[in-house]
Amino acid sequence: MSFVPTQGNEILVDTPASAQQGKSTHTPGNGLTTWLVSRAAKWRDHRSSGYQKRWAEYWRMWRGQWSAEDRNRLSERSRLIAPALANAIEMNVAEIEEGLFSKEVWFDISDDLADEQKLDATIARDNLREDLDLSNTRDCFSESVLNAAIFGTGIVKINVEVVEDDVPQRNPTTMRLERGGRERVLVTGESIRPDEFIPDPAGRTIGEMLGCFHEVRKPLNAVLEKIASGVYDSRALPFLEPGNPTTANDIDPQDPQSTIFATASDEVTVLEYHGKVPASLLAVTQAQESPLDEVLAADMSQRPDQGDGPMVEAIVTIANNGVILRAMANPFVMKDRSIIAYQFEKVPGRFWGRGVSEKGYNPQKALDSEVRARIDALGYISAPMLGIDYGRVPRGFKMEVKPGKVFLTQGPPSEVLSPIKIGEINAATFNQAGEMERMVQMGTGAFDTATALTSQGANSSGPSASNMSATMGAFVKRSKRSIRNVNDNCVATFIKKAMWRYMQFDPRRYPEDFKFVVKASLGIVAREVEAMQLTQLMAMLPEGFPGLKMVTAKGIIDMSSVHNKAEIMQALEQAMQPPPPEEQQRQQELSMLEFEAAKAEATQSLLENQKLMADIRLVLAEAAVANRKANVEEVKIEQEQQRIEIQEEELDQFEQQNEIAQKRLKLQERQLELKTKEASSA
Repeated sequence: MSFVPTQGNEILVDTPASAQQGKSTHTPGNGLTTWLVSRAAKWRDHRSSGYQKRWAEYWRMWRGQWSAEDRNRLSERSRLIAPALANAIEMNVAEIEEGLFSKEVWFDISDDLADEQKLDATIARDNLREDLDLSNTRDCFSESVLNAAIFGTGIVKINVEVVEDDVPQRNPTTMRLERGGRERVLVTGESIRPDEFIPDPAGRTIGEMLGCFHEVRKPLNAVLEKIASGVYDSRALPFLEPGNPTTANDIDPQDPQSTIFATASDEVTVLEYHGKVPASLLAVTQAQESPLDEVLAADMSQRPDQGDGPMVEAIVTIANNGVILRAMANPFVMKDRSIIAYQFEKVPGRFWGRGVSEKGYNPQKALDSEVRARIDALGYISAPMLGIDYGRVPRGFKMEVKPGKVFLTQGPPSEVLSPIKIGEINAATFNQAGEMERMVQMGTGAFDTATALTSQGANSSGPSASNMSATMGAFVKRSKRSIRNVNDNCVATFIKKAMWRYMQFDPRRYPEDFKFVVKASLGIVAREVEAMQLTQLMAMLPEGFPGLKMVTAKGIIDMSSVHNKAEIMQALEQAMQPPPPEEQQRQQELSMLEFEAAKAEATQSLLENQKLMADIRLVLAEAAVANRKANVEEVKIEQEQQRIEIQEEELDQFEQQNEIAQKRLKLQERQLELKTKEASSA
């Protein structure tokens, strides 16, 4: 389908099929279409020339897809892509998602201080959370954060739709289940991949740009449905036909989904513009009954430098670079654009940010080169190779090696065939690959337990507590920075704009006066660190402070991820709440009774103690008397023992004297016998 400019504000569509059917080949909006498409082409070329090749390589690294452009040398044969960078991206994205959506109430809305009625803000928060959950906004944010981690910039578009609640209901007459529900306004989010976004290269933020484009390919039936529902202009229907999509601007041309042609599927390239356009061109395109002054009164700014006249904030949708589907002044009361763009990591003075892929690009390339070189070397070492004397082999010799092969040679095989072996693989290359992986983690800031263990060294018995704490602390600080960046620049802005749209198009459900505060919870690693600190603090608290311990326990449970977390928190809240007045009075009376009983018990205990002390004194006195008596008896016993000892000594002396007397008698008897013998002999 080709487009030829004509006179006036129309565009000639050279479509043979439509001409054969007798359809008109003119569609309003030639001037506005030319004005927008020309800028889209220039801005697209500027973006693609600076970032398209780089984004395509980031995309392949994340998905693990090899391309001939990724070769580090011409002789490289391996196509392996190490998963270090992909792992770092997933870890950063998972940490941010955990930080943003770990709690059921993942954002809060606070009313202004001057407003005494605070209930309306709470009701609006609950309604908005219900509506955002209904439109699956968390999935949009998750995809946006993933795009930001890969490409460096996350982009979200806010759509306002009128939908019917898909609520089944039973017909009371036929008792058949039918589709029912009511129409309602639904604000949805759509994540835009950076290669599908065309910004004004002169602007650094969405607000200061002249405008921006969202370029996406959609099925023809989806566009026709929006024409039937009144979202798109029905005057474009005669000129709307499937286009021939190109793959020049796709970052993944090898993906089959990026090479769909009109013969395979009816596809339309939709170019949606958000920004300022000349009010005169917009008024002619709309062909409104209202005068031009009403269009200009919406939102204008003079641009004398380009001579386009007064400018108005508008939303224009173009199909196949020539058919205007929708052209209208910005319908939102705040005149804000429905595009939100944020940087994963700030790059001063630039619109496009710095993502995880860019931070880990160089070490990932070095890691891939190291691993591929090792695998290529393994091919030379593991595969058998032979040197052959080509002049001594028969004609038709098959140059292959396999088990059971018979080699026919003209001469001894040892002279014709000789195995060839090329060196050995240096074992240091494996350690070097590990260092490259550690550098990826260092550059991206992703915390990995395996990397932390490896960084301790081969001779270390394990990571020390101080090293692990320092590593986790550094990761927590970097993750908090990313979470705060996404929270402030994407989530908070989206909720503010979504609330404005609900307030404008659904005023019965939403109030009108409050401010927004979006608070993100901590990441999972940060929560583990803080829970560990609170646990240590709770162990250090002295006895007698139940309230402080209860608050500390509440903080620990709040940091945890147990399945019955809500029940535990509710029980702690009930335990911390003061009792009602009747319960307090009853507790006071019970406390008085317990005090009187304790006082009486203490008095009785005092008397019993005094009696016990008197008994103890009596026993001590009796023991003292008995001791004295025992001492006297002991003296008498000692004297008696001494007297016995003296008597024993006297008995010993008597025995000795008796022995002497006996010996003397025996001597006398001997002398008498001798004398008798002498006398008898004489």
